[in-house]
Amino acid sequence: MKPLVSILIPTYNRPDFFEQALRSAMVQTYPNIEVIVSDNSTNKLTEQVVSRYQATPRGSVIRYYHNPDNIGPIANQQRCLNLAKGEFINYLNDDDLFHPRKIEKMMYYFLTRPDVVLVTSQRRVIDAKGNRVYVPPLGTFKQLYPRDTIVGGRKLTRLMLSTQTNYIGEPTTALFRRRALTEPFGVLGGKQVFFAVDMASWFNLMTHGNAVYMVQPLSYLRFHSDQLSQNEYALKVAKMDYKVFERFAQMHGYK
Repeated sequence: MKPLVSILIPTYNRPDFFEQALRSAMVQTYPNIEVIVSDNSTNKLTEQVVSRYQATPRGSVIRYYHNPDNIGPIANQQRCLNLAKGEFINYLNDDDLFHPRKIEKMMYYFLTRPDVVLVTSQRRVIDAKGNRVYVPPLGTFKQLYPRDTIVGGRKLTRLMLSTQTNYIGEPTTALFRRRALTEPFGVLGGKQVFFAVDMASWFNLMTHGNAVYMVQPLSYLRFHSDQLSQNEYALKVAKMDYKVFERFAQMHGYK
């Protein structure tokens, strides 16, 4: 049997977006998955969605947990990981989507390259209604390589630190080897990061091996007004995060 991949969906009061995300996880062509849902919601709407999907032929792969109190997005991400049983992990933000063959295509590299700790890809952007949004190929959306490329973790980390750009992408975008993540998700050098949570963990992972950059878009990032990144305090928090990244760079000889 192929290794178990855990798809982690931390969620909060987005039953409509959540259902689309869950559906995209359930139609994955990779055969051995579990779907962990950790729910911060203040109502039962998300739980009702989950119940419908648990009643489907593949529904036994879903494990649902409702938090009695809203523990916040970061703690919810960490709880998902603590609940997971898989050797490989892919977060799925509750407003994003997977390509149906995302896990299958990315797992190819893990099954053939033991030095790889993380696989990412290009992604597309969609709006609240699921329509494609054109985003210039700049910054985090820049295509780094013309074809699928295995890149040294240290090399990619140095590039991301020097440009202060997350070329790997959001939690939805990357599949990673669980044992290579040596700190809780979003923690780097013992310090909790509060905005670029994913970037902190990408750095942690890439101290232990190589990354794969795939050119085919295998996930869909949704832009909408309720995103946490649209909050007016996001940039202030991001500046605090980069102090953690500066310390990490100095400790590991990137400076």
